[in-house]
Amino acid sequence: MRRLRAASLLSLLAAAVCAVASGHAQEPRFRGGTNLVRLDVYVSLQGAAVTDLGQGDFEVLEDNAPQTLTSFEFVRAKGVVADSGRRESNTVAEMQSRLEQPEARAFVLFLDTLHVQTDGSYRAANPVAALLDRVIGEDDLVGVMTPEITPRNMTFSPRTGPIGDMLRTGWNWGERGTVTPTDPREQDLQLCYPDAFYTVGIAKAVIERRREQRTLRALRDLVEYVEGVREQRTFVLLLTEGWITPRPDDRLAALLRGPDGAPITPDPPPPIGVTPAGTLGTSPGNGPTASCDRERQLLALTDFDAEFRQLMQRANRANVSFYPIDARGLVAFDDPIGPARPALPSVDAARLAARHNAMRTLADQTDGVAVVNVAPEQALPRLMNDVGSYYLLGYVSTNQKLDGRYRRLTVRVTRPGVQVRARPGYLAPLQSEVSASRGTAQAPTGTAPPTARVSEALSRLPVGRRAPSLFLQAVGAPGAITLTVEIDRAIATAPEWAKGGVVRVAVTSAARAGGALATQEVPLAAGVRFGRVQLPRTGLFDPGRYSVRIEAVAEGAVTPVVLTTLVDVPAEGGLLGSALMASRRGPATGRNYEPTADARMRRTERLRLATPRLSTSAVVTGRLLNRTGQVMQVPVTITEAPGENDAVAQVVGELVLAPLAAGEYVVEISATEGTKTETLSYAVRVVN
Repeated sequence: MRRLRAASLLSLLAAAVCAVASGHAQEPRFRGGTNLVRLDVYVSLQGAAVTDLGQGDFEVLEDNAPQTLTSFEFVRAKGVVADSGRRESNTVAEMQSRLEQPEARAFVLFLDTLHVQTDGSYRAANPVAALLDRVIGEDDLVGVMTPEITPRNMTFSPRTGPIGDMLRTGWNWGERGTVTPTDPREQDLQLCYPDAFYTVGIAKAVIERRREQRTLRALRDLVEYVEGVREQRTFVLLLTEGWITPRPDDRLAALLRGPDGAPITPDPPPPIGVTPAGTLGTSPGNGPTASCDRERQLLALTDFDAEFRQLMQRANRANVSFYPIDARGLVAFDDPIGPARPALPSVDAARLAARHNAMRTLADQTDGVAVVNVAPEQALPRLMNDVGSYYLLGYVSTNQKLDGRYRRLTVRVTRPGVQVRARPGYLAPLQSEVSASRGTAQAPTGTAPPTARVSEALSRLPVGRRAPSLFLQAVGAPGAITLTVEIDRAIATAPEWAKGGVVRVAVTSAARAGGALATQEVPLAAGVRFGRVQLPRTGLFDPGRYSVRIEAVAEGAVTPVVLTTLVDVPAEGGLLGSALMASRRGPATGRNYEPTADARMRRTERLRLATPRLSTSAVVTGRLLNRTGQVMQVPVTITEAPGENDAVAQVVGELVLAPLAAGEYVVEISATEGTKTETLSYAVRVVN
């Protein structure tokens, strides 16, 4: 239960400072010329900022070639004020506008949940909260991110109080070193590769690589997002214990063989699920073995060292500085001493050195500071000096080649004895990027700009793996409402749900006050997590918007889990229902599709989306988009199915998720009749 509580507190932290933003990241911008470089420089003398320099005191060299400054500004950090005196942004556009202001410093607190032990997350709470309280000024903004939170879902706020409160109360967010992982995919890998005989150590190696990939790609996404919305420096306080950044491993990718040399395929126990007969038991199929082998080989052949170096290059170009902080302080061993088997002392020492070297390299190459082998509170004065007032310089590079190559930067100051710190270099833009920023590039075939519909669909995805604990999906048709209710697996397997429970549904009008127009009570047998509710056609649901409230309560319990959503009931004469209703099929369901309201799905599953067909003559098409609005070359098969009971016929779209990488996607199903077109969107998060 401690791990469940940690996850829920992390979700609260995300909700406090990472509210879902309806906008999307802009493309990199190159203003005022083909290659305009903005450079912020920190000058100090004996630990104190030097604030009286002029433009003539600076000399900038790019690959040893002198550059002529075209802009010069001194940005003075304002003093700290109480949270009550800080003004929040009212809209996403206002937040992004504040991010673009030179006087606003931007901070991101990145909690590397996959590479921090519980001891580290506990030790980090007070020092990091104190740092934010003492550093964030009146015009500054701070956001919080984890590997599970996308930059699109991050909101920058001037308030530090909620962050500090959540760090102190939700301190057990670190997942490294836990015996039982919370990620279902990691549990599959442990089943596929037991830590014994010919698979000893394989699960640990694969999970370690998988976690590093998730963290590095989350940091890459953060850098790309910041590059699109901000030119000034962004400070990333990175709470982590470091990474190994392994190179490709042919031995890990090799075919598994037994003692006799014959190839062996692991055969884990059949998964627990719903059988074809509709009862709870072991479902057919050989479990996740094939996908485990596929993922093991892909991860084993990935060059994480190359990805790490690309991250540093992108960070320099985006003017992002990393401040990695190992909250454990002075450590002697990398692996925890139990309960799992630790590595040999020589191997453990090499791994610990690799993690700390990665942290130091990331800081050095992005003009940050690494806090390693020292208590975080002892490093606070240095960190505070590093993020103080600075000089913002700008110049048009004398090297106008748009070749994407790395350019080395050197900044000198005429005043003797001072310390000068600036980013060591940047990646030059490519011709295609500059053309795109001017609006002259031709759009690639098969792409489309992100739309408000895509952004809105993505905003409905849950922020983290454990949130929410109850899922609800509602679809309206003329005079009718259909619901899918699903309880999160972690909640349904809790002891209080051992005997099942009940779901109570109440529908009220969202436009006018009054009591419930319709109520229904649906029992859930033991082991059943989902159900579909067809509210009867009683003539109560006129065209309009309705509020649907559900309460799920375990048998014998008093406090229910409550969730509310809105549903639109369309009028006659439309083409499609108001939304798409989802079902899933995978190794645990056999050939059967089961209803689902949880949009998090695995690559081993198939997704089926259905909605009432209100016009028999409309032409229906489907397509898959990535989160930027680009059309994916993965087909959405459109068919038609009869409605259940007295419901109208259904338009059905089916999608195989195996070709997709982990990420967020949007399925669009459109119906066209004459000049009229209606489009429904459904966002799905592929988690493995």
